[in-house]
Amino acid sequence: MMLRSLLATVALAVGLTSCSSTPDLDPEAARAQMLALAPAIDSVPSSGLGPQEVLAGECALFLWSQTDTSKFIFFSKALSGTAAFAQGETPISLIQTGAGGNIFGQFNTETRYASDDGRELALEVVPGERMNGGQRVERGLITLTDKEGWLTKLPVLGVRACQPE
Repeated sequence: MMLRSLLATVALAVGLTSCSSTPDLDPEAARAQMLALAPAIDSVPSSGLGPQEVLAGECALFLWSQTDTSKFIFFSKALSGTAAFAQGETPISLIQTGAGGNIFGQFNTETRYASDDGRELALEVVPGERMNGGQRVERGLITLTDKEGWLTKLPVLGVRACQPE
């Protein structure tokens, strides 16, 4: 419901902008502009991931939306080669396709993932201060590329944490 309200607000803003800047814009062109924004809006997490289990001796990466820290949006267990990402209403499962940058505990500062349906996710993190059992993620950026080539950039922050054995 909140997504529909957001989409309606964006549609109204696009419509008003279109009307004020180009008076001859027909209703179909205005509708096309609104629909062009829909893929990016659908990529914004509407809720978040649920609780995740990390067993004794395991480490994991937990990331929250930097713009709404109540939304837990990314999770990956170290050395698993998989991740979960909250997108729209349904979390998506990801398979790691590459890694680079610097070593950050049992993770890399740059990691790439892909979903079964053709979406790609690039994650870049900047490690922060160390803490007992892990390390903070000072800041990061998720870049999601959908099947049509639309890019969505989501700033994140979080923690890399390990469960003691």
